[in-house]
Amino acid sequence: MHNRFRRLAAALVLVLLLAALLAGAAAAPQPGVVRLDILAVNDFHGALAADGKNPGAAALAAYLKAERAKNPAGTLVLSAGDMFQGSPDSNLLRGQTVVAFMNAVGFDAMALGNHEFDWGLDVLKERMAQAAFPLLAANIVDKDTGRRTALFPPYAIIERQGLKIAVVGLITPDTAVTTNPRNVANFRFADPATALKALLPELKAQGAAVVVALCHLASYPGAEPSGEAADLARAAAGDIAAVLSGHSHLKVAGKVAGVPVVQAHYNGRAVAAVHLAVTPGGEVLGATFETADVPPGLAPDPQTAAIVAAAQRDIAPVKSLVLGRAADPLPHDRYRLSPLGQWATDAMRAAAGADIALCNGGGLRAGLAAGPVTLGDLYTVMPFDNELFIAAMTGAQVRAALEHGIANERFGTLQFSGLRVAYSAAAPPGSRVVSATLADGSPLLPDAVYQVAVSDFLVAGGDEYGMIKAAAGHANTYRSLRDVLAEAVRKAGAIRFKDDGRLREVSAVSAALIAA
Repeated sequence: MHNRFRRLAAALVLVLLLAALLAGAAAAPQPGVVRLDILAVNDFHGALAADGKNPGAAALAAYLKAERAKNPAGTLVLSAGDMFQGSPDSNLLRGQTVVAFMNAVGFDAMALGNHEFDWGLDVLKERMAQAAFPLLAANIVDKDTGRRTALFPPYAIIERQGLKIAVVGLITPDTAVTTNPRNVANFRFADPATALKALLPELKAQGAAVVVALCHLASYPGAEPSGEAADLARAAAGDIAAVLSGHSHLKVAGKVAGVPVVQAHYNGRAVAAVHLAVTPGGEVLGATFETADVPPGLAPDPQTAAIVAAAQRDIAPVKSLVLGRAADPLPHDRYRLSPLGQWATDAMRAAAGADIALCNGGGLRAGLAAGPVTLGDLYTVMPFDNELFIAAMTGAQVRAALEHGIANERFGTLQFSGLRVAYSAAAPPGSRVVSATLADGSPLLPDAVYQVAVSDFLVAGGDEYGMIKAAAGHANTYRSLRDVLAEAVRKAGAIRFKDDGRLREVSAVSAALIAA
């Protein structure tokens, strides 16, 4: 009984010690246990300026610095990718301002996201040279050599309180089709879990006591998180202490197979945290985790505020240039055929002199409010530097694109112009496009060839539009899609768009009657 009592007492002491450590107690470090605090953001997408629910870089920096100050010797600040691209504030300077903000905060490492490749490798290399932290990816394979590319370090070893922590960067295999495929044509994106496990002996040899996965892999909240990041946690349970994820723009905080899996929303609105109590030998005695919103009204970090203000002065002449106005709002939802998507594809079709225009739902990122339309607004609407192509597609290929793209829950709904389509979600896959005609009412003939205005992203097979890539001919107009939209606004003076009913949802019964 005496020994049993001593064991229970020892266990109680350990529980109390862990509670103090994981609650962020300010007491002096306890012998034999190290407290590590890992802070992570993801999918910032260039949201540098405070705007609505987006706190802005200066408030986010203030929050991160304040959190790190609670445990300065034991905190890591990380990013799970997609930081640079997505707003005129960042895009006009190709992400330079975002890296400057991250340097000012003192980020320790970042995983590459799919959108880090949107401006091509040359720009990405410039951002890597600017960054005072490594951009990591362990599962990008060079197709020529069949080995992991030497362009990106697979991991970083970071020392905190005498412990070596290995931060392994991983990127979603979907990158092959969710950035312009031409920008990543030389790469293969390997299975994340396989790539991580292959590194474990090397990490051990480097003296890593703790391994964390910093990954641009999707996670989804629930009683137990799900998605690519959860699959990684399950596959690597016992080898890693935490998975810090991104890509799906959600708040996630849970455990999978005993491994914390977190994600911090998007646009800098929240910060994910994993708190670990670790022995000097690397044994994780306990972990807590959460995703916390950046509180409103936070005093901005002066250093970051100055960086953002200087950049705003540089881009103001371009960003604020008024092109025209929108008489009514043009909202956009990538998972619906939107007013903005219809107007944009109408502009593409007119600019190309084409029969039809197609645009992937994710190629447009925001709508337009009623009122003045600036060039900065169009950078928000279309942050990608896509070019306008004309593809020679058969009617059968156009119909296949509609089948693939309408109500596509993975990539978003295909936006289109020059067609009138009846669609039945109740019909079997492959036959949901019940009817398709040209805008003038003439039938879309399977063997006829049509001139179709598309982006270079779709020509390269992005979002798995292989039927567009396979078209008989592709002609580059050498015009930026953003410039096409800007010219459409200038010509119109005032955009007056009304939904013309080009997509009609029909019931299963109606679909059968139409087919008959």
